[in-house]
Amino acid sequence: MSVAAPGERASALAAMREEFGALLGAERRLRSRDQHRKGEGVLTSAHVRALFALGNHEEATAGQIAESARLSPGAVTGMLDELEEAGIIGRVRCQDDRRRVLVHLTEEGSKVLDRKRKVWAGRWDEALADVPERDLAVAGEVMRRIAAMLDEI
Repeated sequence: MSVAAPGERASALAAMREEFGALLGAERRLRSRDQHRKGEGVLTSAHVRALFALGNHEEATAGQIAESARLSPGAVTGMLDELEEAGIIGRVRCQDDRRRVLVHLTEEGSKVLDRKRKVWAGRWDEALADVPERDLAVAGEVMRRIAAMLDEI
């Protein structure tokens, strides 16, 4: 591993901060477009994140979905109302603890999630097709460190 000169490292970190800001801006623009796309049957990016999180479990609580999708619990509760109304998820009281409500995908929800996963996997594959696996692993580690740093602030 080569060590960059102090000026080169500072320049690389500044470039990374700038690109991170661009990434955050792109995510904000994506959420903004959701507001203009709302309508019958349209899922927002937050809905999709919640579905992806739920898709990793047979059933989960709203709190577990919020944590996994990195969404606020209050926002998830409202989203679950919308998803239930659309027939994408179902909710049942936990048999062991009636205070807890468990969320699961319906058959239609599983189909919706499968379609969304295919679309997103295709977009990721296309956008990053020429990036070597080693670089993807390093990028993932860098993002984990940035997330940890932001959580500490």
